[in-house]
Amino acid sequence: MEVEKRSYGVDVSSHNGTDLSSMAHSGAKFAIVKLSEGLNYQNPKAPAQLSNAKANNMLTMGYHYAHFGADSNRAVQEGNYTVNSAKYAGLPVGSYLACDWEVDDNNVTNAGRVPSANAILAFLDVIVSAGYKPLLYSGAALLKGNVDTGKVLAKYANSLWVAAYPLGNGVPASEPDFGYFPSMDGVAIWQFTDNWKGMSVDGNISLIDLKSDDKPATQTSKPAVKQPTLQSFIDDLGDTWYKEEGKFYPNGTINIRYGARTTSDIIGTVTKGDCVKYDAYSRHGGYVWIRQPRANGQPGFLVCRKGNDPWGRFE
Repeated sequence: MEVEKRSYGVDVSSHNGTDLSSMAHSGAKFAIVKLSEGLNYQNPKAPAQLSNAKANNMLTMGYHYAHFGADSNRAVQEGNYTVNSAKYAGLPVGSYLACDWEVDDNNVTNAGRVPSANAILAFLDVIVSAGYKPLLYSGAALLKGNVDTGKVLAKYANSLWVAAYPLGNGVPASEPDFGYFPSMDGVAIWQFTDNWKGMSVDGNISLIDLKSDDKPATQTSKPAVKQPTLQSFIDDLGDTWYKEEGKFYPNGTINIRYGARTTSDIIGTVTKGDCVKYDAYSRHGGYVWIRQPRANGQPGFLVCRKGNDPWGRFE
């Protein structure tokens, strides 16, 4: 399958639904699905998201959220885990498979431009040897300052997937402003908004023709590293919670509460720019709540969505 340059696309994770038809009907020609993270997480919705994207005639791709920093040995391990995750989810060999390398508590991004590039190349080498096409995702500023992208591009031309938002986080955008486009070589895809057409989904545009060879992937019965299963539990208030590890970046100030109720005592706050790690979520009372593990053993609770309106960005 092939999409022409200047085609729109979206990228999704477990925080998005499995029905991508509204995105396809809005003009998205490709979908990049989060498959895995580190060495112990797979997106439980990835198989359904990939299948639905294909059913909606979207070019399917995948991405892995990296924890390897500048450690090339760890990068190889994560590369192997990603390949197994891609096959497990049903991403065909010959598809694009991206390394999402960005600032995170689990990912060292200040270990040097060359060591970082070497580790990224070690990861990409693994996925290429498995028959996938390489992409490197990150923000424009981080790539320019912390990665020797020239070294990456010398081996894998036109392999950058760059995030740069002219309007900032959370502001709806339907089309990119090419007067703002970050000046960089080798960009295949530009992620120009995290709220495409007000749909609370990342919006991307291809700068080159994108083509998948669509060779059937050899399915694996389970991942190389133990795959966590989506588990649920009911708390003392009768609310159903789903175990899921992730990160939430609020758009503004949000109260952290003793319980998952708007009447519960406030025990702290988070503000824009903070990273909130959470281990479970629940939808009740018109809100989506996340549970934040805390050092004292008593978790905190905060709202991340009102209805379907996100109060920040998820990873």
